[in-house]
Amino acid sequence: MTPIAGFVDEMVKKGGLILLAARPGVGKSTLAFNIAGNMSIDCRRRVAFFCMETGGALSAQSLVCSRAHVKVSALRNNKMTSAEKDRIAATARIVKDAPLFIDERRDWDIVELVNKIREMNSEQKLDLVIVDYLQLVMSDKGETREEKLENVARELKALSYELHIPIIVTAMLSRHNEMGAGHPKLEELHEIGLAAQQADSVWFLDRRYTRTHRDEDRRLAKLYVENKEILLKFFPEYLEFCDIGEDEDSSR
Repeated sequence: MTPIAGFVDEMVKKGGLILLAARPGVGKSTLAFNIAGNMSIDCRRRVAFFCMETGGALSAQSLVCSRAHVKVSALRNNKMTSAEKDRIAATARIVKDAPLFIDERRDWDIVELVNKIREMNSEQKLDLVIVDYLQLVMSDKGETREEKLENVARELKALSYELHIPIIVTAMLSRHNEMGAGHPKLEELHEIGLAAQQADSVWFLDRRYTRTHRDEDRRLAKLYVENKEILLKFFPEYLEFCDIGEDEDSSR
């Protein structure tokens, strides 16, 4: 079990609704799918992943590439070495056998989504549900955009308690203060602020140097969870986040 897999496993055991928020282009969907892979492959947890943004085929392809350490571009353009083809084939078999259930529908209404998760859980008890992402789930309740998203979060939280299953839902932060100092904060949630109040835990993913500094710094990422900073390194060619350490002091 990798450190991030162990940490996430510890966090999801607490249950409830977890909001994973990041600004556009930072990699929230990639991290969510990395978590799905870690939980299902490394921890043998049954995971349901609703990938409304990327689609199931691309998500599965990305997972295989990240686990096999083969560039996504090489796979898509069929420009792999013999060794890479062997790794892809072996990894694809592992992913296929993992208890990971990918749903690629992109137009979920919150009522339909809740019913679908209940149905899946009744057929095979789930250990984790991931929804990517909050703003793509529709709701008829609420007058404003903020109220509709709050209702989506409220329904997912209630479902998490009802089924005793942790649910991670990703959410997109606005670009406001994107280049400012410091990591994303609750005050910057804007349209998802009401939804965040429903969450039992809010995680922030930050890659502060995406557009500045040297290439090596642009790989640096941090996952802020409560009083922890999980230090990560991002490899866009593999669509993978890897552990590089952990820092308990989030005030720095």
